[in-house]
Amino acid sequence: MDKIYQEIYQEINTNKSLLPVMPEVGLKILAALNAPKGNAKMFAKIIESDMGLAGFIIKTARSLRYMTRMPAKNVERAVALIGKRETYHLSLAFLSRAVFHSSNPAIKKHLRETYQFSTKMAVMAYFLAEKVPDINPSDAMLAGLFQDIGVPAILGALEQYPAILQDDKARQACIDSLAPKVGETIMGKWGFEDKIEVIRQRKNWLLDREQAGLPELILIARVHASIGTAEFRRCPSLSDIPAFHRFNLGELGPDNTLQLLIDSKQELADMQGLLAA
Repeated sequence: MDKIYQEIYQEINTNKSLLPVMPEVGLKILAALNAPKGNAKMFAKIIESDMGLAGFIIKTARSLRYMTRMPAKNVERAVALIGKRETYHLSLAFLSRAVFHSSNPAIKKHLRETYQFSTKMAVMAYFLAEKVPDINPSDAMLAGLFQDIGVPAILGALEQYPAILQDDKARQACIDSLAPKVGETIMGKWGFEDKIEVIRQRKNWLLDREQAGLPELILIARVHASIGTAEFRRCPSLSDIPAFHRFNLGELGPDNTLQLLIDSKQELADMQGLLAA
């Protein structure tokens, strides 16, 4: 299978239509973030050019996460409530939905499942990061969302390999083999070199570094996001993952999940619903 995987990898690298580009609105928001005089008004003008994104940012500002006595009535107020950096990350999370698209019905189904899983992992990572010093929650959210960013390109290439695409085990094995390399390529093109290590360590359950960071946190988020899916049976117990012992994330609940995520169930569902809507 290694030879076939190499063929698929070469197809992805040479077929420009398979590798996604950074959404243009995301690039504009990044420029505003880095501009010396970048402010909420500048952000709002860019975001309002995309009606879907504008609605998402306002709804997010009104969610449990940011709720205030004075709910946001417009994008500028929403950006002020959320913060510029976090607005940028949330915008990228929303805009990245365009990557998970295909006209092939079979691939479309797998892409929908992948996006739903990625948004769940992103939200889990966001909440976990709030309990960890030196890890920004919105950075963790993007890391969780982007860990499987290579999957759409792989599925697109597998349209030419129906025997693999239609076999659940073969398809998953191909994704697990190629997702780190393809994802690393995409993150390099998008300018997210700081997320590459997260993608390289995808499903590396035995990762054990003295200074744990985003890659380790995403491993824990991935286990929680897998609950209720076929992948969960292939995940180790949290107590068997070295990364779990590197963080002080509180107690485990009766079902071997973190109590803090159980306690935040409604807020988790609220935020995931916004991303996956």
